[in-house]
Amino acid sequence: MNKNDINNYLHQLTEREKLYKNNQVSESMDDYSDFEVYTNASGDSVFKYTFEKHLQKAIDSNRHISTHLHTSPLLVFKHNRYAYTPLHSHDFIEINYVYSGQAHITIDDTTLILEKGDLCILDTDVVHRISNTSDSDILVNILMKKEYFSSNMLNRLASNNIISEFAVRSISETHSHDQYIVFTTDDSEILQDAISGLLVYYLDPVSYSLDAINAYMIIIFSELLKSYTQKKSLECRSTNQQYIGDVLQYIEKNYATCSLTDVATHFNFNASYLSRYLKKQTGTTFMKMIQDIRLNHACALLKNSTYSIEEICQQIGYRNLTFFYKKFTETFHCTPKKYRNSYRKIVEE
Repeated sequence: MNKNDINNYLHQLTEREKLYKNNQVSESMDDYSDFEVYTNASGDSVFKYTFEKHLQKAIDSNRHISTHLHTSPLLVFKHNRYAYTPLHSHDFIEINYVYSGQAHITIDDTTLILEKGDLCILDTDVVHRISNTSDSDILVNILMKKEYFSSNMLNRLASNNIISEFAVRSISETHSHDQYIVFTTDDSEILQDAISGLLVYYLDPVSYSLDAINAYMIIIFSELLKSYTQKKSLECRSTNQQYIGDVLQYIEKNYATCSLTDVATHFNFNASYLSRYLKKQTGTTFMKMIQDIRLNHACALLKNSTYSIEEICQQIGYRNLTFFYKKFTETFHCTPKKYRNSYRKIVEE
């Protein structure tokens, strides 16, 4: 199976979709019929979706990949077209990606209209429903156990640099407060390519499918981080404000040489104001931020280059080798040489 096959797979009518289209599905055949149901404060019936029951349904209907599914921390499938999904909540994180057409998702009294390329992440216990979809409305659903989303995805992304760390924290806070977040990706080709790649390894599993799926999920969330930071930057510029992400990006790019005064001058800030602004927005000081960036880059160079430790010290902006050794050892509890040797030992094993 390749990515062209995925496009055909998503557009092709399934047997269930044919029944839905011709109004031949009875209530007992609906996907939600065997879930528990409760009545909310408004008197509406709400179905309680669970990851385990969705997993069992997936195994029953996909016997050729059932072994793979048992070990997967996520489920991926195409949302049935022509089918109304009633009010429900779930014990997992849900991603809805609009592959083509539109999708209408109602949460409380708000109806979100997602266009092609848009993606919505829904938290656990969010009561929502999805309206009927038509021929061209193709929605890809990704169901994730909460621990996979929080520990696997967000932590790995946040470790990349200060920009992604700040964006991940902001997204997490927004997600926790609103219980959902919508990403407008301008129909990103990279995102659609990653979704297709994810489906390839999910639907046609091989021994290394889980590694490939994790890699594609990293790409997907990286695209969402980019979309989020670009959106916030544009929003701030429209009100003549400076987005913190732009400041962090400048620091990340010029970490080896820039000072607090340099950054303040570049953004027309007072240095004292910038210091307070960074502390408020990121929870850390400028000097600590610079130190963390330099040491993280040092780790990357120690692992992936043959530069001497003296050369690495100079590249990351330290002029005093003794000071570099001191800061590195304080942070990682070993010398740069031991760090490099231990990494090489792991790779060789």
